[in-house]
Amino acid sequence: MKWDKITNFSGLKDITTLSGANIISTAIGGIFWFYIASLVGEEGYGEISYYLSIATIGSIFAMLGASNTLVVYAAKGEKILPVISFITLILSAIAAFIVFLIFFNIGASLHLFTYVIFGLVTAELLGKKLYKLYSKYLITQKVLMVVLAISLYYLIGDGGVLIGISFSFLLLVIPLYSEFKKSKINFGVLKSKRNFMINNYVLDISRTFGWSLDKIIIVPMFGFAILGNYALGLQFYTIFLLLPSVIFQYILPQDASGTPNIMLKKITIVGSVGIAILGIIFSPIFVPMIFPEFDEAITIIQIMSLGVIPGTINYMYISKFLGGLRSKIVLSGSALYLGAIILGIIVLGRIFDVNGLAMAFVLAGTIESIFLIGVTEFEKRKRLDEDIS
Repeated sequence: MKWDKITNFSGLKDITTLSGANIISTAIGGIFWFYIASLVGEEGYGEISYYLSIATIGSIFAMLGASNTLVVYAAKGEKILPVISFITLILSAIAAFIVFLIFFNIGASLHLFTYVIFGLVTAELLGKKLYKLYSKYLITQKVLMVVLAISLYYLIGDGGVLIGISFSFLLLVIPLYSEFKKSKINFGVLKSKRNFMINNYVLDISRTFGWSLDKIIIVPMFGFAILGNYALGLQFYTIFLLLPSVIFQYILPQDASGTPNIMLKKITIVGSVGIAILGIIFSPIFVPMIFPEFDEAITIIQIMSLGVIPGTINYMYISKFLGGLRSKIVLSGSALYLGAIILGIIVLGRIFDVNGLAMAFVLAGTIESIFLIGVTEFEKRKRLDEDIS
């Protein structure tokens, strides 16, 4: 493979823009969460993660699968943001009220509602390939998050963290309002997209459950302190998966436009192996220096580092199938992931304690990868047999 083939693919400038924005925003977010973890300790960090997971699940229920739907159809030049926003904002307000009635946590309720605004606008920007504008909003939101959340923490305690994060998302109200002024709300445009939206809705729910339900299950079984160590491991995993997630944001609109970049996907998967190795090697060095209270997090981070490989593979295949409007396959993979992580937490968690939770996380991602790769290979062989016959 020649170096010019690697570097001279179309869209290098766009990937650089997205990469820069995501690196900066993830660095800000990572330092922020690491700082919060050092302030509140294992149990406090676990409690914040718990309510954040509740808010995340609630927001996904309210969004009706809008994120991937907006990215794909905005890439095709269709204007559906106003009508989707109108519906989802009403649902998110109702969901936020229900969450408050159940948990009496104003931070979780506010986060649920305002994150929906953030998710709608950023999905639209990515679909339109407005990467510079997306980057500006992303970085500004992270800066606001740090300022507001830390300020409110010192004013009112742990609960101020979620409230501050929630207020930072309100930055996206401005472009959302602007979009409402430009276009009329037309419910008819959603009729032909109903099946795709439903599949994406179920897909988002299953993936969010896979990412957030584990924290909700862990609390009654193991307590907030164990969840704190597990959540810190996930924070490191998020940082390790930064580059693949950036590539996913770039290639999904490309796949939807019919211009897949196979070479870029292969390079990203190979790079994930190196990231995993670095995570395993360096986590025992840095974690004790920065987080002496989180003594169980070292092994968790090393195990979760391995999850970067299947996580990257999943991103590449999910983009392929979603770009081709084949969300049912992605949904099936997510369902396998969800079932595997729930079962893994119960079984491996009881056998290996907190390390078993990390093993369940990696195993679930691996099972999803095997499924997505298997479907692709099956379809290739089927086409080959049809060509021969």
